[in-house]
Amino acid sequence: MIISNINNSLPIIISIPHSGTNYSRDFLKNILLSKKELEYSEDNYVDKILDKTLNNNFSFVKAKFPRSFIDVNRHPLEIDPLMLSSPIPKFSQANSIKTRNGIGVIHKVSSNGNEIYDRLLTRREVIKRLLSHYFPYHKSLKMLIKKTKKNYKDILVLDFHSMPSNFLDNNIDIVLGNNYNLSSNKIFSSKIIKYFNINQYSLSINNPYSGGYITKYYGNPLDGVNVLQIEINRSLYMNEKTLNLLDDKMDLLSNNLCIIIKNLCKELIKYNKI
Repeated sequence: MIISNINNSLPIIISIPHSGTNYSRDFLKNILLSKKELEYSEDNYVDKILDKTLNNNFSFVKAKFPRSFIDVNRHPLEIDPLMLSSPIPKFSQANSIKTRNGIGVIHKVSSNGNEIYDRLLTRREVIKRLLSHYFPYHKSLKMLIKKTKKNYKDILVLDFHSMPSNFLDNNIDIVLGNNYNLSSNKIFSSKIIKYFNINQYSLSINNPYSGGYITKYYGNPLDGVNVLQIEINRSLYMNEKTLNLLDDKMDLLSNNLCIIIKNLCKELIKYNKI
């Protein structure tokens, strides 16, 4: 359910939490919606876009399961108690905006706002998903960070996502989230902004996405762990209505991202030698 690679000779780690497409039969048989509708909630093809980059032996962790099954970019206690068949403790995270909107750690609704489940979930089901899918992802990411930090004082985690174009103004290509400079130092943010600008991608910083749970939880620039969330406009590489990949556009984006990340990596290696 998790794919990862470790190469702590490089200071960059890539996180791909939302592009998983492995829908289990047990999951699909207990929902009201079609698999196709759930696919609109995915960060479609982000893993494919990054294949060329990952082939350069960067450290990475990637979820193979869909975010509609369990969302690793959420706090593990962002659970809507109304989704469960028996009472659970009153966690403060149950009142988060994500949970109230039905997209907590276990999504209640699809991206269209339709109810996913035809019944209430048991506590056992929720705990099983957390133990078998959620926590292994974070265990892997923590391990990558720990091992990379042994070689570098300052490292960078790039948490990749995609976003629907209708959420954006002025044809923004990339939204860079650094939790308002709390998850990454300004130097690292400015370096990646520079490379996106060189490749003529239009950028927005922290608007409308400032970074999710992964960015905010792991980002600690004072301790040398910098995390940037990168949201890619889906219209750059796919037909958003049919979900079909636009091969030529995807190839261009994939090549450019590979160049950007490799150049960024070279700069971070030099930065760590200062």
